Amino acid sequence: MENWKDELWELDSMPTQELDELFIQSAEAKRNDVGLINPSNGAGILIREDQTIEAFADYGLGFRIDPVTQSFSIFAPTIKLFYNKKEEISWDEEFTYFRGEYEEMKDILEAGDVDEKLS
Repeated sequence: MENWKDELWELDSMPTQELDELFIQSAEAKRNDVGLINPSNGAGILIREDQTIEAFADYGLGFRIDPVTQSFSIFAPTIKLFYNKKEEISWDEEFTYFRGEYEEMKDILEAGDVDEKLS
């Protein structure tokens, strides 16, 4: 496992993403990119050859999903969220897709008699 200095160095060494540069790239489709771009205003959505997904509606207004940095970036002067149910995730702990199921499986494994509990 990496120590905190290695992780910090890795994060610090990642290439920065400038908003101006992303906007220029978003208005230009490359040869292997797939998507839709409005030729009159540059708004559109692209799936880049590096698996990045970008959508921009105006300068500084859009989103980018980047598999390299494992990030979802939202660019907007105002963000409005509408929802019926709010779930909170603690960022101090490692994220898991198993919600309550993880604790149940952990209890079964800690009990030691796995065959009886699973049948």
